[in-house]
Amino acid sequence: MKLAEQTAAKIELAIIEQGWPLGSVLGSEADLLAEYRVSRAVLREAVRLLEHDNVAHMRRGPGGGLVVAEPDTAAVTRAATLYLRYRNVSPGQLFAARIAVELAAARATTENIDESGIALLRETLDREAAAGQQPDVTSHDFHIVVAEISGNPAVELLTDVVTKLSAAAFTGSAGLLDRTANRPPPNPVLPDVHAVHVRIAEAIIAGDVGLAQHRMTRHLEAIAAAGGRSAAAAADEPPASRPPRRRRRR
Repeated sequence: MKLAEQTAAKIELAIIEQGWPLGSVLGSEADLLAEYRVSRAVLREAVRLLEHDNVAHMRRGPGGGLVVAEPDTAAVTRAATLYLRYRNVSPGQLFAARIAVELAAARATTENIDESGIALLRETLDREAAAGQQPDVTSHDFHIVVAEISGNPAVELLTDVVTKLSAAAFTGSAGLLDRTANRPPPNPVLPDVHAVHVRIAEAIIAGDVGLAQHRMTRHLEAIAAAGGRSAAAAADEPPASRPPRRRRRR
């Protein structure tokens, strides 16, 4: 590693050890030069690295210095997404990973959801239902919110990655860069998907882990099999609970 990279890594470690105090000033440029014993050029390059990852930024003027920031998850997601595309991840591999991640999200959310989580889930569904009037809403928002409510940052980040890759599989590379590109064109797809999301949400709110995971699995399998065209039939009750079909009398 270059000296600037080493210095940036040391500053990151210091931030982690302090509990990532957002908004705190780690020190002025003079303070940091004395603490890390590097040249001004090296420190400024280290600061540029930190700013690129949105770990910290240098604030000028009186009371200024290196301020702790919140890392940009969008940058992490985009980097991971581009790497998987570089590795030529197959649709089968993608959806196998997506199912595993989203089943973990469905379980954790169902087990931990509270009133605020229920309100957020319902608000997301309401926005999704009105997506024709809200072009910033995509059919992937529901999945991101379920992962967010899970309370597991790793699951939330991984869900963001796999849903963006899924969108890119159907919309092309624009899906990686433009969030609104994930939205399907006006057709029967979105109402069908919305109906599925409602059924998944009902199972989550009811606290039924098995049913929530079953519906999520069938939903994702339908997306994979149908190329994202329609997944409405994917969230029915488990086969064992369906009433048997009556035979027609001849």
